[in-house]
Amino acid sequence: MMLLSLFTVLFYMPLFVRSLLQSHSSYCSPRYIRHAPTTQLYISTKEMSEDVTTTISTPTDNRTVTILQRGPKHIVAWKPPAVVCHHSGWTGSRAKLKRGEEPEIPMLQRVRDALHDIDTRSVGQEEQQLPVRKVNLIHRLDRGASGCLLLTYADDADDDKSVDSNKSSTTATLIDALQSPDSIKTYVALVRGEGILRGEDFKEKGWFEVSRPIKDESGVEKDATTLFHFIAGQPESSDDNGVINRARMSIVLARPMQGRWHQIRRHLNGISHPILGDTTHGHSKTNRAWKETRNLPGERICLHLARMQIPPNDEIPEGLDVSCPLMDDMLDMLRVYAPDVLETALPKLKQEGILLDADREYEVGKYTIPEELLEVQLKNQMLNDDGKAEILLQGANFVIADKPPTVVAHHSSWTYTRSDPRRRWKEPTPMLQRVRDETGKRVNLIHRLDRGASGALLFAFAQDNNSENSEKASCSITKALIEAMQSKDATKTYLALCDGDGMWNGADYLNKGWFTFDNPVQDENGKYIEDCRTDFQFIASKTMPLKEGDADEGRKITIVLARPHTGRYHQIRQHLSSGTLGHAILGDSSHGRSRTNRLWKKKYNLMKERVCLHLIRLQVPATDYTDDIDVSSPLPPDLKKMLRNFPDLMEQARPILAKEGIIV
Repeated sequence: MMLLSLFTVLFYMPLFVRSLLQSHSSYCSPRYIRHAPTTQLYISTKEMSEDVTTTISTPTDNRTVTILQRGPKHIVAWKPPAVVCHHSGWTGSRAKLKRGEEPEIPMLQRVRDALHDIDTRSVGQEEQQLPVRKVNLIHRLDRGASGCLLLTYADDADDDKSVDSNKSSTTATLIDALQSPDSIKTYVALVRGEGILRGEDFKEKGWFEVSRPIKDESGVEKDATTLFHFIAGQPESSDDNGVINRARMSIVLARPMQGRWHQIRRHLNGISHPILGDTTHGHSKTNRAWKETRNLPGERICLHLARMQIPPNDEIPEGLDVSCPLMDDMLDMLRVYAPDVLETALPKLKQEGILLDADREYEVGKYTIPEELLEVQLKNQMLNDDGKAEILLQGANFVIADKPPTVVAHHSSWTYTRSDPRRRWKEPTPMLQRVRDETGKRVNLIHRLDRGASGALLFAFAQDNNSENSEKASCSITKALIEAMQSKDATKTYLALCDGDGMWNGADYLNKGWFTFDNPVQDENGKYIEDCRTDFQFIASKTMPLKEGDADEGRKITIVLARPHTGRYHQIRQHLSSGTLGHAILGDSSHGRSRTNRLWKKKYNLMKERVCLHLIRLQVPATDYTDDIDVSSPLPPDLKKMLRNFPDLMEQARPILAKEGIIV
C-alpha cells in the first residue's frame, strides 16, 4: 500500500509542477514553454512581446507551434492530432471553414509562420523585418496521429541555380538519412486487445517482426516490415451488472522499417490489435465506445511518434535523437481507464527513451490564418450552419432530414472539380455524413436535391443490427424505397420563387390551376431527354413599382408549386426557364438570368449560391419495410427573410398552399 502511494505521488508530481509553472509563468521567458499544445489545454502567446504565458480555454488563441529541436538545416516540430501535415486532395473532405469553425492550417504553414515569429522576436522590434523562410517536409504523419515531425529549410534567397541545387540536396539528403536502416522511428500506440492472439502472448516476445506486403494508394503491392513490442496490456472485465468497467487494451511500441501507406496501422490490424480511433483499419464499434464513454477525441488515432533517431549525415553532422512527450489525451485515457497498464509500462517506456512529460524548455511560435480564410469563416458563421442534420421524421428503416441550401447531398466528382482539390475543404459537410453522425448509423440516399436547393431528403438505414443478414436487409430496404419514390403514387411537392408575374407570351398561368408540362430537357451531356413531365401551379405573383433610375429587371416574383413525375437533370429548373413558361427560378445561375439574380442578391437578401427551390412536402407510399410517409419541410430562414419583403404576396399564397396541405 505504501509503495502504491509512493508511486502515485511520484507519478503525479510532474503534473503539479507543470501547473505551478503555468500559474507562475511570468518568471519564464515568453519564447519558451515546458508544455505542448493539447486537445484539453490551449496555450496562448497572444502577446509574445509581454513576459507572460497563460492557460486559456479558447482554441482560437492557441495558434502556436512547439519546436522540439532545430539546427541550421533541420527543424523538429511537435505535431498535435487532427492536423494535416500539408494540404492535398484528400483534405478536401474537411468542412471546418464552411461550418464557421476556424479553418485548418497544415503543419507546413504552421511551422513556417512559427519559426518566423520566433526569429523576429529574438532580434527585437528595432531590427528590420526578417524574411519568411520556407520549409519542406521530410516525412509525414497521418492526420489523426501526433509526435515528432521533421522538416528542413527551403529558402528562396535568389534565382541562383546553386541555391536551388543546394536546397533540393538538403531535402534529399535528410529523406535518405531518415530512410536508412540505421534510422529509428519509435511510435507508441494504444490498441484494442490484451496482447494475446490464438494463445500466443505478444507481451512475452519482446521485440518481434511482422513482415506483410502492403498495397499503396494505387494498389501496387510493396514489401513492408515493422518491429513491435507489446509492453503492457489488460483483459476486459465487467462489474456484477455486466457493465464493462475495464476495456481490453495494450500499449505497443512500433518501429517501421519502411514508410508504406498506413503501415503500422495495417500491420497491427493484421494481428487483430487495431489502433484505437483508426476508422480505416480499426474496429468501428470499439472506436465508438471509446469516443462515447472513454473520452477518445474525435479524429484521433492513438498513434504517437515518440522518438526519432537519425545517424550523422552531411546536413546534421552530429546526428539526431529527439523525443516528443506523449500527448495529454493518450495519457489521460491511460490514467483513467488503464492505470495498471501505464504503471507496468513506465519502466519499459523509460528504457526506450519515451517521455511522458517535457524534460526541458521548448521554443513556441505563433502561426497566422490568412485574412481571406477568416473572411470566409466569418461569412459561414453568419449562415449559422453548425454542420448538423435536422431530422424531420425517423422510422425503424428510414430517416428524413431537412437539407439546408448550399449543402451537397453527397460528395462527388462535381464537388471535387468545382472547388479544386486544394480548396474542397470549403464545402460544407454533405448531408450523407450529417445524417450518419446524427443518427449514429450508416445511411443510403434515396433521392437527391441540387446543392442550391433545400427541403426534405429521404435516407434508408444501411445497417440493421437486429438482422442476421444486415447487409442484404439494408439493400432490400434501399431498393424498396427507391422504387416507392419512383412510383406514380409518390408525390414530391416543391415550392419555387420565380422571376416573372405569372404571364408569358399571352398565357395567364396564374389562372390555369394545375397543368402538366412535358417539354424535353437536356441531361448533363447536353443530350435531349423526351420523357420528362412536371405538374405546375402558379399560385401568386407581385410586381414591384418601377422607380426612377431602376432597371426593369428584378421587379417581378411568382410563387410556383411543382410536382415532377420523372427525375431528370435540373428538370423543374429547365422547365420553368424554358421559352414556353419563361419563369426562371431566382438564383438559378445555370438556367436563370444573371442580371436579375445579382439584383435580387443586392436588394432582397437572396443568398449566394442559392436556388430558390424547396422540397416542401414529400409523400411516399408504403413498402414491405415502411408505412406511408407524409412529411412537410418548413420554409428555411433565408426564403422567409426574402418573402418578408412582400407580405401581400404571402397573403395571396397561403389559402392555396393550405389546400395542398402546406402551412407557411
